[in-house]
Amino acid sequence: MFIVLVGTKAQLVKMAPVIKCLDERKLPFKFVLTGQHAETMDDLIEGFGIRQADDILVGFGESDTKRKLLQWLVAAWKNAKKRSYLQQPATAILVHGDTLSTLLGALIGRSCRIPVAHIEAGLRSFNLFHPFPEEIIRLAVSRLSDIHYCPDEWSMDNLKNIRGEVINTGANTLLDSLRYAINLPSTKNTENTPYAVVSMHRHENLANSARLKFLIDQIIEISKSIKVVFILHPVTRTKLSENGLIELLRQQSGVELRERMDYPKFIALLSRANFLVSDGGSNQEEASYMQLPCLLLRKFTERQEGLDTNVVISHYNKDIISTFVHKHTEKTLRQPFVPEIFPTECIVNDLENRLIT
Repeated sequence: MFIVLVGTKAQLVKMAPVIKCLDERKLPFKFVLTGQHAETMDDLIEGFGIRQADDILVGFGESDTKRKLLQWLVAAWKNAKKRSYLQQPATAILVHGDTLSTLLGALIGRSCRIPVAHIEAGLRSFNLFHPFPEEIIRLAVSRLSDIHYCPDEWSMDNLKNIRGEVINTGANTLLDSLRYAINLPSTKNTENTPYAVVSMHRHENLANSARLKFLIDQIIEISKSIKVVFILHPVTRTKLSENGLIELLRQQSGVELRERMDYPKFIALLSRANFLVSDGGSNQEEASYMQLPCLLLRKFTERQEGLDTNVVISHYNKDIISTFVHKHTEKTLRQPFVPEIFPTECIVNDLENRLIT
């Protein structure tokens, strides 16, 4: 049996193809939500056509403040130790990415003597504070894992001195998610007014009040050149409200605030955008495959996708931001490109072999 542990919306997007494939092959597994995120999780489950979770470790709502996050983490650890399925022999516990849920799952695996399989392993920014705390979590999870599913040769090279098996899956499972969303008949967008999409949720941007104010000022400046569709993650909404910035954004005629949406709708929104402004690593990957110009609100990134083509790291520099916006205000023709690589199949093939042996 396998245990598939998922905590955040981004993780569910990338793990949905794995869950779907495990089910299609009738391989035994428990699908467990940690409860770190609650908002839109049901919509994602329905949108990807996967089964409901077998268990939710904590069910008291969105962990969108430090206090709630700490409460969730303590409760999730205590509740996990009581679960009977974690005390029984299992082939592996699957964790994904670089969130606190990833670390929680790896610690649970080690504590219960279940082999830890880390999906999206080996990504590095080589800077402990960008992104923070994700880079630290990745380093810790790499040391706790027994199986490392890496998306490419570069990420494999970053794990040369790590114990356990290192496997190249050829790409990130996000590629399978994107392929699924793009091919849905409902993934259509009829908006004709030129617009840019903004999505922010990283701790290093939201926890620093001066930096957050700087970024909001830049977004308002962008909205003077092109309509901005600002996606409100729960934690972003909270931080903007605490800093008195959400009302400032609402006063801008060129800014439209939208609640976080399900994945196919978000991909539809991106498909017609002139460009994307984001601090998200997954967004960087999506933009690279969709050939969508992307301004990354960071100093460093742990991913290589798009860096030599359509992705620009802002370094929080006004001139870089201004040059990017000026260049991409006029829309250019592009065709989303989804390579014929199927990382989910690679992962599930390997897991199935482990189950048999």
